[in-house]
Amino acid sequence: MNQYQLNKEIEALIQAKDDKQESYSRADIDFIMQYEGAGGQASKGATGRGILDEYFTPDYICEIMYQLALKHGYDGGPVLEPSIATGNIIKPFPKKTKITAFEINHFSKRICELRFPKAKIYEQYFETAFLHKPRYTSKITGKNPTWLADYPFSLVIGNPPYGKHTSRYTAYFTGKDRFKQVEIFFMYKSMQLLKKGGLMVFITSSGFMRNGLSYNVEKQRIADIAEFVDAYRLPKVFRSTDVPTDILIFRRK
Repeated sequence: MNQYQLNKEIEALIQAKDDKQESYSRADIDFIMQYEGAGGQASKGATGRGILDEYFTPDYICEIMYQLALKHGYDGGPVLEPSIATGNIIKPFPKKTKITAFEINHFSKRICELRFPKAKIYEQYFETAFLHKPRYTSKITGKNPTWLADYPFSLVIGNPPYGKHTSRYTAYFTGKDRFKQVEIFFMYKSMQLLKKGGLMVFITSSGFMRNGLSYNVEKQRIADIAEFVDAYRLPKVFRSTDVPTDILIFRRK
């Protein structure tokens, strides 16, 4: 059985359990924890945007990112994870940590809820954090950029999607909020949700650091609101792709 087939069996179990409102056994949880994203699985039958975006971060990288956050002054305050998947990134955090997160894959979000029941996870696009509820058809303006209750955050940490910024909400972000690459959009908008001195720790494509003059305008926008703190070039991290990655750390001005 390949990973795509295993994912479909796990999704079927979750759907059946939730439809019947049945509790999950320890064996169910152990089985569900084998779930992985659709990234790199197109040849095995996977379809949709997930084949580009869903590369789950290994536990050892999540631990490194958490330790880097502590090293650079994370104070234990509220945390935002804008693309949480099944929750690997927040696994190293103390249970008392206030976590807010976004995830558009229903089954990833459900697994994360089972793992971390105290986390507040929105099954919607990260872009909606900056749009008026409940229809999300107009951008929030004014002093506070979001409706999120725990804004401003002490830390934003995660593994954002990479590639072109295309979603049903892209059109609402123009001017200085318009970015061609979704990972840069996530970086810039995440920084807007940080308190002064708050940290952003992302694992993202090495293209951000290696693209020369390609994104200088976007990088200047980031530099206007945050200072570059630290970076680490990583070896191959994800099983289904050879895309090089870096851990990047910024501090809100």
